[in-house]
Amino acid sequence: KHENEKMAIIIMEMIGKKHGNLFYPSMSGVAQSYNYYPVSHMKRDEGVVFIALGLGRIIADGERCLRFSPKYPAILPQFYSTNSTIENSQNYFYALELNDGENPMRMGLYNNLLRVDLDIAEKDNELKWIASVVSVEDNITRDSLSYKGPRVLTFAPLLKWGDFPICDILAYLLKIGRHLLGCPVEIEFAININKASECEFYLLQIKPMVIESLNVKR
Repeated sequence: KHENEKMAIIIMEMIGKKHGNLFYPSMSGVAQSYNYYPVSHMKRDEGVVFIALGLGRIIADGERCLRFSPKYPAILPQFYSTNSTIENSQNYFYALELNDGENPMRMGLYNNLLRVDLDIAEKDNELKWIASVVSVEDNITRDSLSYKGPRVLTFAPLLKWGDFPICDILAYLLKIGRHLLGCPVEIEFAININKASECEFYLLQIKPMVIESLNVKR
């Protein structure tokens, strides 16, 4: 009977770090084993990653985040010029408000998520892992926060300098996931980077990726 039907509920630990009255991870993201929009040397089956500072709502809602191929992390089409870098870079993030120790989920998840400016993350010492600066002196993107200028989230320490092997990890998980599930997959993940330079990678979810067939009419 319909009234006897039951639904399973999975309760997962929320990933992040406590900064004052806010809770959020260093970064979160989604990786897909099929890239609908490859450019340059990219191939569709090499995958694509969407990554952002803070909670993953910004990715799920289609807002500004960084898009790259795990095989070619240096190719960032959305940052083709200095102006495009400033225009397309993430300029805020989402964090969970802890309500001074009260139940943060009492009013529902979205009612407790705050939209926070990047300067808060810089005070929390999170931007040094992911941000660059468009220098006001020469209008060049510098991979250091010691310059004056707008902060842009290029994730250069990870993608350019390899401080954390995120591309290798995601490429491996996409390969394993596709092999085991027998189809393209989508992965949700989060990363915490701690003061001791110890990084924590969390695999939150892996599921089949739905790919629609292409119909060509002539």
